[in-house]
Amino acid sequence: MSQKFTFYPLGNAETCLLELSTGDKLLFDYATMNDGSATDERIDIKQELSGIDEFKVVMFSHAHDDHTKGASEFFYLDHASKYQSEDRAKINELWVSSAFLLETDLENGADAKIIRNEARYRLKEGYGVKIFADPDSLSSWLEAQEIEYDDIKHLIVHAGETVEVDGATDEVQFFVHAPFSEDSEEVQDKNDPSIVLQMRLFNNDRETNILITGDTPYKVLDKIVDISKANGNESFLIWDIYDIPHHCSHTGLNEKGEKDTYRITPTENVQWLLQQAQQNAKMVASCVKITEETSPPHMIAKRAYEYYTAADVKFMATMEHTSLKSSKPTPIVFEIDNLGVTLKSENIQATYLKKSAPRAGDEL
Repeated sequence: MSQKFTFYPLGNAETCLLELSTGDKLLFDYATMNDGSATDERIDIKQELSGIDEFKVVMFSHAHDDHTKGASEFFYLDHASKYQSEDRAKINELWVSSAFLLETDLENGADAKIIRNEARYRLKEGYGVKIFADPDSLSSWLEAQEIEYDDIKHLIVHAGETVEVDGATDEVQFFVHAPFSEDSEEVQDKNDPSIVLQMRLFNNDRETNILITGDTPYKVLDKIVDISKANGNESFLIWDIYDIPHHCSHTGLNEKGEKDTYRITPTENVQWLLQQAQQNAKMVASCVKITEETSPPHMIAKRAYEYYTAADVKFMATMEHTSLKSSKPTPIVFEIDNLGVTLKSENIQATYLKKSAPRAGDEL
């Protein structure tokens, strides 16, 4: 048994694909960012995924364009016939947050609004959807739609619960860290209620863990750590692959202070989270090439991720990952089996060097 997990080079946008040994495909966010020009180095994600007819799960972590753009042109959607041509990929189960479901501040025609409408349709019909978090506002919305909560409560997922995938329960399991129901009320920033999951992959006696974080800010990560410790769930925060939040923005680590001009100092809880890396773990930022001028990604954040993790933890950025055959970015593909995580390295330039930076607590 083995799996494959892929990060695609889309600039400051994210799409990740999990391929199970069963052949099932699970997609985490979808963003068509390539503009079709010869100079655009971002991958054509629609073309890249065009051979997949059906996804077991498609999750949208939150409603921002860099996680949803182009979805209405790629997926087969049940709520309207105009999205139902045969060349579209079908979604067996759609995962969104309650904040996404209840979102009203979306432009007409925006992909996020169309995905929201699909989620609402499926919830009303009682099939093919999971809604993460259960705020009071969801109950009010259900009442307005004349939907009985008891009829759809099996489709609601709470933080602290595990989620399994039909037909693959012995291979993959998800632990839900966020969003929290109380944080999904009258959301001001769509990043805050991002879905945060620990994905557990099983291969014989080997367990591999991937943390999916969306664009989650550090305040939510702080809360996740506090709650996990209080409930004895620290094991659900260990990781072999860390999906760095918000395209390597400093917002996934801490507020930027006057002294944070070279390297930002993460909060105590985020430092603890980074130290949950397993041996030879990988950190991946879905972002453009990182320089002092990019914002995001922030160089002060990259330095922090490297500084506050062990020397054997590898930092990678999607648009910096190139092959020997081309200078254009190529997908970062991890193969996962009973030996752990292996970076698929055929024809890949060896640009990721072992760190020699001091450990946390040391000063430059």
